[in-house]
This record gives sequence, structure tokens and C-alpha cells, in this order.
Amino acid sequence: MNETDWIELKPGVAWTTAKELNRIARQQGLCLAMAQASVYDEICLVIDLPTEIEQHLVKTYEAGQGINTSDQRREFLQERGWSAEDLRYFSTKGERVERFRRQVFSEEVELRFLASKLDRDQIHYSLIRVRDGDLAFELHQRLQEGEASFEELAACYSEGDERHNGGRVGPVPLSQAHAQVAEKLRISQTGQLLPPFFLVDIWLILRLDAWQGARLDDDTRSELLQELFNDWLHQRVMRLLDGEQPEPLPLHLLSRELSSDLA
Repeated sequence: MNETDWIELKPGVAWTTAKELNRIARQQGLCLAMAQASVYDEICLVIDLPTEIEQHLVKTYEAGQGINTSDQRREFLQERGWSAEDLRYFSTKGERVERFRRQVFSEEVELRFLASKLDRDQIHYSLIRVRDGDLAFELHQRLQEGEASFEELAACYSEGDERHNGGRVGPVPLSQAHAQVAEKLRISQTGQLLPPFFLVDIWLILRLDAWQGARLDDDTRSELLQELFNDWLHQRVMRLLDGEQPEPLPLHLLSRELSSDLA
């Protein structure tokens, strides 16, 4: 068998054949990881970094590994079976992927934010749940007339876990609430006490306490970029696993010059 037919664990260390590797990958559930790795490799091969950035990243990585001398570097590479090119690739992979993510998906962030804003808004509300409809209307009347606080009545009468917190719920995304509850809260004013209503097998009394609208700040922007990238990565990997040829990488978007975040 030719040397090129063997899969190596390290350079010069023959391990197994391609056929056996295929079997191992299938039976050990490695196919997804291998497909993902191939996409990351595609990205790294098309994203160029300035020489000074590459050198900074390599030095930073080496410092994190306790490499301070050429001898330590040589031993490190030998232990892992890496070449100097492997070290450069590994050290700069994160920056290359980050640049790809920003350059390809930045213009889609605002649209994704607007489409998902209601799911990202945080709400605080108070809730009382009772099975007796007459009791629900009695408690609502007492709240309207100020005879007792919402917290007091929730602690005494509510039949859900919210009773342990004075009926208070949140902050939680609006999307986490039951659809009917979410709809009523969406059209409520802050501080508004809603009349009792029946839901499945229980009566509810609701009050919207606060609505914190989501903002497209740096953290949210970073989260959305990651979501967009993950969606794209998943679709590309699934096409590979289905034996289809993915679309070419969007090279026309990679010519944009974005400033590096490196200090």
C-alpha cells in the first residue's frame, strides 16, 4: 500500500487507512465534527491577515502556552506533531473566523434584531393563579379597591410557584410566557391590572410591572452575529453531509477592510 493511502496521527506516524477512518468517523459520530472542521478550514484559507497581526497572535498564543524560548517552541511543536505552519494556523484561526463573521453578516444584524425584538424584550409582571373563578374576581376587586397588595394576595392565594415571590415573575423574555398571557401583556400599559381570565384549567390575574425593550448594543450585536454565523454554518454542514456541493463562499463580501479589535 502506498504511503499516501495512510492516515497519519502525526507527521510520519502512519495510523490507518482512509476506509478505516470512514468507518471510525461514522461509528463514533465524528462526521458532523469533520464537516464543521472542513468549513472552518475553508474560511481560514480565504481570510488573509496582515503580517503584524499574525505575528502578534502567534506570540500571544505562545505566551499563553508558556513558550518563551526557541527550545521551548521546538519541544512544543514536537510534542504535538505540529509544523510551524500548524502553529500559525491554530494561533490565527479565531481571528480569521471572527473577521469572516463580521464581514459577511454585519449588514444582516439589524434585520435579525428587528425580526426578533419582541422575543428579546424583557418583561416583569405579577401573577395570581387560582382554580376558583369566584375567588379570582373577588381578589381582583380587592386589588382594585386597594384593600390588599398584589404581593400579599399572591402569597396567600396563588396556586403556582410565583406565590413564593409575591406573584412576581421576571425579568423574562416575552416569548417565554404562554401565548395568551404574552398577548395580553403586549397590549397592556405598565402598572395596568388586567381582569381575571380563564386559561386551560385555571383563572389568572395579571399586572404588567415593567417592560425593558431590547437594545442593539455591542453585546446584542455580537450575539446576533454569532446566531447568523451559526445558522449559515449549520446549513452548509448539512449540505456537505447530504452529499451536496455548498454555494461558494461569499468572497465579494470579504474585500471589506474592517479594523482589528486587537490592542
